[in-house]
Amino acid sequence: MRFKFTIFLLALNIVTFGLIQFLSKQAEQTDTQTGGLSGMIGREVIEADRIELSGKRLEVPRVLERDGSSWSITQPMQWSANYFAINRILNQLQFLEEEASFSINEIKRTGQSLADYGLDDPWLKLTIAHQNQSIKLSVGTVTEIGNNFYLLGPSGQDVFVVNRQVIDSLLVDLGDLRNREIFNIPVFEIDALSLRTKAAEAIGNGDFKVRLARTNSGWIFEAPLSAEADPTLVANTISTLTAAKVVEFKEQETSDPILQGLENPSMRVTLHGNKRHQTLLIGNKDPAARGEPTYFARIEDNPTVFTVAAEPFDELRKAQEALRERSFMSFDPNALTAIDISEKALQLRLQKLETGIWQVIESNAGTDIQPRHADPEVIAKLINDLQTLQASGFAVDSPSPTDLDRLGFNQPRRSITLTQNGSDETTLLLAHPESENEQLYARSDKAEYIYQVDRRATLRMLPLNTAYYRNRTLETLPEAARIIALKLENLTTREVLFEHKLADKETLWENALIDTPETERAATLALLNAIRKFTVKSYLIDGYEDAYPVDSETTRPWVYRLSAELLLPGDETDRRDTRTYVFTDRLSGTIQVGGSELHATIFAIPQQTLDALYVLTETMELTPEATGEPIPEATPIEPVPEPAPTTEPEAPVAP
Repeated sequence: MRFKFTIFLLALNIVTFGLIQFLSKQAEQTDTQTGGLSGMIGREVIEADRIELSGKRLEVPRVLERDGSSWSITQPMQWSANYFAINRILNQLQFLEEEASFSINEIKRTGQSLADYGLDDPWLKLTIAHQNQSIKLSVGTVTEIGNNFYLLGPSGQDVFVVNRQVIDSLLVDLGDLRNREIFNIPVFEIDALSLRTKAAEAIGNGDFKVRLARTNSGWIFEAPLSAEADPTLVANTISTLTAAKVVEFKEQETSDPILQGLENPSMRVTLHGNKRHQTLLIGNKDPAARGEPTYFARIEDNPTVFTVAAEPFDELRKAQEALRERSFMSFDPNALTAIDISEKALQLRLQKLETGIWQVIESNAGTDIQPRHADPEVIAKLINDLQTLQASGFAVDSPSPTDLDRLGFNQPRRSITLTQNGSDETTLLLAHPESENEQLYARSDKAEYIYQVDRRATLRMLPLNTAYYRNRTLETLPEAARIIALKLENLTTREVLFEHKLADKETLWENALIDTPETERAATLALLNAIRKFTVKSYLIDGYEDAYPVDSETTRPWVYRLSAELLLPGDETDRRDTRTYVFTDRLSGTIQVGGSELHATIFAIPQQTLDALYVLTETMELTPEATGEPIPEATPIEPVPEPAPTTEPEAPVAP
């Protein structure tokens, strides 16, 4: 019983599906009959995967084929189709509407034939196909009224009058129908770039190969050497290649691969994607190019010849050097514990203490080792300069011992050793041949390459002078310390230029100087601040002298002395102390030298201190323009009086 019931249900399902299929076909036929021309071809257009165009209006037949969502031209050439042009054609066909229609029988009854409408030998034949099924449309002559076209429908039994605009869209110029993009692999998919160029005849007949591959951290060169590539430059290069456009398509009938240089191309550019690749062949320059120079080119395995702009591919020939990573010092700044800089016997060490403070130590034969606090800004700049040190060129990729000796690495100009976490060391050597006055070469023990670096800038950032690295803050007074007296003297004339004492230790200097002219008050307050936190522009001599020794034969006397009396808080009573600094004359607009016997050093003072001293020591009267005061009106100049007229002597009368 159950078996019979199952058979009954199966038979019922078959009848039901058959009825649905029948009604669906009836609906399609009804839509086709009632929807006019668009109803006849609309579904075929949507599902089309092949479109053929031929006829008297076209010089050569055209065939368009769809693969997935992309359309390509397969005749008269092999090339990807313009997405927008194809969509316009499909949209025009899908919604094609007739202005009028009549059957073949009606034509015959009037004594006419298809020839009267140009449909016996159509101007244009259109085939729309999907897999093994297709429909055909024929376009005849232009109508006498309305400037439309006659079109023979897919059944071959009806003639339609259609808008000329639809037919014109089918006859779009072949150049507009072709996509001008060359590579169709998306940028995000590209994981390798290969370049093969013909070597110059002077070098040999072999090809020069460059290959770059993407890694998890960036890009690397795999050929002709193993090296890091600059990820930003590689990304820009790939974007430029994928954005390259066809300048002009060349007709195959007039193309000569030998003359165009495509028989043996000068360059092959390959973009590798996900299990696919595209190779562009670059030939000779096009002698007929207008404007910017262009190269003949074609895609490998595609006979279509076109031209491309020359500039991007000329730049690509320099890829091995242009795309290399120029930063070659890789280290963790936070892990640094020491920096050693040396040249021959002269050595200098920068050491990071457990407190995080850096100190500088000079180690020379016959010299006491005396650590000094290093300036944090100078150390930060040094570390940043080392980390961002870049090659200006690539001298030798695989140096031999002869190369190292030739470039001066047997006696390096600088040796820099970076110590990380107390043990991990990286050494950088800077060298140049004895006879070389312009170039400077660099080599790290982490790579075998020899780089070329900017000589002047690199050596300037690595001075072998402990004074350069010393903390620029010479002294900082305690927060509770008070300056109770300030005095500025001219040591040459023994004149006191400025002297003031606070009457009460609670008095503020701003109030004590209330009666002082504004310019002098600002300068005095600047000097008070300088004494509270005395900073130097640079250290000149490690030690104090009675005069500033410019060189072995020349000295500059100390001209000014600035003294400050301090009140330092103590446990029971306050303690008095003095700070004294001496200065030379102002040597230039930005240079004035100072000295401190207490701190045993001679230094250049910062601009703010220099300007404050100038205000209090300069005796030249400043103009109102310089002081910002009102400019008095000029006394009018009385005009010179007119000279009195002179009388000429009378001429003698002739006798």
